[in-house]
Amino acid sequence: MNDKMFKYFISLALLLTSTAVSAQTIFDVELVFFKRINDLHLVGQPEPIPLSEEFDSESSPFYLSENSPMLPEGYTLLSRQQQQLEGVYRRLRSSSDMRPLLHIGWRQELQDKADTPWLSFNLTDSPQVKGLEGFEGIIRLSRNQGLVLESQVVGYKEPTQVEVFDTVDEETEEVSNLDLPFEKQQDDVESNAEDQEFHENLQIPDELSGFFEMSETLKVKLGKLYYIDHPTMGLLVKVTPYQASLEEQDALN
Repeated sequence: MNDKMFKYFISLALLLTSTAVSAQTIFDVELVFFKRINDLHLVGQPEPIPLSEEFDSESSPFYLSENSPMLPEGYTLLSRQQQQLEGVYRRLRSSSDMRPLLHIGWRQELQDKADTPWLSFNLTDSPQVKGLEGFEGIIRLSRNQGLVLESQVVGYKEPTQVEVFDTVDEETEEVSNLDLPFEKQQDDVESNAEDQEFHENLQIPDELSGFFEMSETLKVKLGKLYYIDHPTMGLLVKVTPYQASLEEQDALN
């Protein structure tokens, strides 16, 4: 083998090694978020559930949206042709128990956890549709002794207000207006108890109401589809290495 051929193979090997290193530091992250629409008889927390203390909307003002996302520098939104979960998304759309609300993906360079910002998303659905009405979520992929995916979603549904009418029969009202000393003390006790119960039941909760939280931290294996489950919602996530073309590698260098 002459020197020219030898130098050619050495150069090719170095180029392939450089490309492989770049491919291992750039990843595509894709998610499908859905809510459950079957009959749910759950009451969540009455007060709002805060997102992670590590998330600050002012210091991390980045959010995922199919129309007008705001991504950190170096992040790019994946097109439909670049996404791999389109089939999963379509199957969920045809399900009678699940309703997908977001299918989105992005490309990012892997960084340490301290240097990786959160990406947030906000979703709302029609109150006429079963299940929760609104969702607020955060997600990020970072390096922390391997690939780590963190996510948190808070969903809610306002309790249904039911107006209760107090109807009294005229004859019954006339009898109750009579002074009966021997019954008055007992009547007062029962009346106070009934009044308290009446006021407590002015707001009757729907079959599903309140705030619910779904959070998970995963050690990610590349190419594996992860399913994060909750009785009211769910999240499907897949992380794959980005294989840069030679032209893109030249541009990076």
